[in-house]
Amino acid sequence: MLSFLHSSASVVHLVAAGLALATSTPLVLAPKRTRRHRYLGAAYVASMAVLLLSAFRMYFLFGRFGIVHYGAVASTLALGVGTGAVLTRPVLPAWRQWHYLGMGVSVTGLYAALVVESTYRLFPAAWFWWVTLGPAAAVLLAGALVLCWRFPPWPRSSMALPSADEVAANQAWESSDIYRYASAAEAPKTR
Repeated sequence: MLSFLHSSASVVHLVAAGLALATSTPLVLAPKRTRRHRYLGAAYVASMAVLLLSAFRMYFLFGRFGIVHYGAVASTLALGVGTGAVLTRPVLPAWRQWHYLGMGVSVTGLYAALVVESTYRLFPAAWFWWVTLGPAAAVLLAGALVLCWRFPPWPRSSMALPSADEVAANQAWESSDIYRYASAAEAPKTR
């Protein structure tokens, strides 16, 4: 076994991370509201759940609960927000916005964790803050900018009627390349 795989939890963690990375990129780039998006999303959530559970079983870097575990806590919260928004869709008017925010933060955190895991083993421990957390912070900043740039408009209230501007913004969002149907076969049927 390789030296960076300290235990069976490390192997499970590595396999789950690979699956999460393999599903997150097509999930982000593919059209939304499709069957493929739902399947990729379910695979991403399942692999992230295994990844996060296994992260709390590893203490080789610091020997105790450390900074990477705080990242896992934040990622668990983000994944919960993104998944919870879909599950509460019938009662949460802004479910799409919360889903986008939670899953976007989760995927951004996954890429930042990839940078951390890829760099901290390559350099001396004295350089940890510069060569590991610096690039990870750059990934988080880039992710935050993309999330802000592509964020769907918020509904005003579940009780209030939307303004003409909000209707136009939501229609533009739903007809955009990011949020379109992959094919006419998956579009809702009208009578």
